[in-house]
Amino acid sequence: MSVSVSGDCNAGHGKTSCITEDLLQMFLKVNRQSDITQGPKKRIAFLAFVKNHPVLSNNVIKFEDVETNIGNHYNPTTGFFTAPINGLYVLSCMIMAYGNTEIAYQWRKNDAVFSSGYTDKTHSGSQSQTFVFELKKGDRVYIKHRTSTSQKIYGGRYSYYNGYLLQ
Repeated sequence: MSVSVSGDCNAGHGKTSCITEDLLQMFLKVNRQSDITQGPKKRIAFLAFVKNHPVLSNNVIKFEDVETNIGNHYNPTTGFFTAPINGLYVLSCMIMAYGNTEIAYQWRKNDAVFSSGYTDKTHSGSQSQTFVFELKKGDRVYIKHRTSTSQKIYGGRYSYYNGYLLQ
């Protein structure tokens, strides 16, 4: 985008210099232009925690304690985040195992495995992961426990899933 600003300020009316006034006017014009060309920015963000200490067994991890859900695109009942528009999204999780257990999990995008995660079998072992996803409207991303062995996850705001629209 290119913007031209002509210098016609009057430094005698409390302005420190014409250059400063010209720069200010240029920034204001660029700001208005970007608002017009890009339109209003859509705010999309969520943060949800695991409640209690559920036992997992090859199921979707549900982060039911929702702190933030701007746009309501995270569903705590299903555990799915659904992209409302095409864009780049930053999605993160932190998974903490309860006690001396381990947790094996997968990131899923539209039911296909995107990545895997694992917490060590140490006292309250944890792992955090952050990814940038290029999503299309309607794409779903969720975190799934990946073994049939029962494993207990630490709830009470220790394990979480969050994300936001980057652009």
